[in-house]
Amino acid sequence: MNIPEGLQETGKRFYEQVLTAYDLGDAHDKARLVMACRCLDEIAHDEALIEKQGRFIKDRFQQVKEHPAGRAIRENKTLFCRIIREMGLDLEITESRPPRRY
Repeated sequence: MNIPEGLQETGKRFYEQVLTAYDLGDAHDKARLVMACRCLDEIAHDEALIEKQGRFIKDRFQQVKEHPAGRAIRENKTLFCRIIREMGLDLEITESRPPRRY
C-alpha cells in the first residue's frame, strides 16, 4: 500500500483503513480520500493546539475570543463529512432510507 506523502499519523491510519475496507480503483476517489485524510490531520493538529493554548484567547484589545483553531476544526469536520458522503463511504445497506447524496 502506497501512502501519499505529507499525511500525518491520523491521516495515514484512516487512509489504510479505507483502502483495506473499500475498493477504490479510480484516481479521483483516491484524491478525495487524500483530501479527507488531510482534513483529519488538520483537525488533530488544531485540537492539540487548542488543548495547549486553551479554547479561548485574548485579542489585542484584551477581549476574550474563541481560538481561531476552533473555527478551522468545524470547517474541516464539515468538509470531511462532505467528502465521505460524496464518496459513498457513509452508506449502510441495513438502513431503509440512506442519506441523500450531494
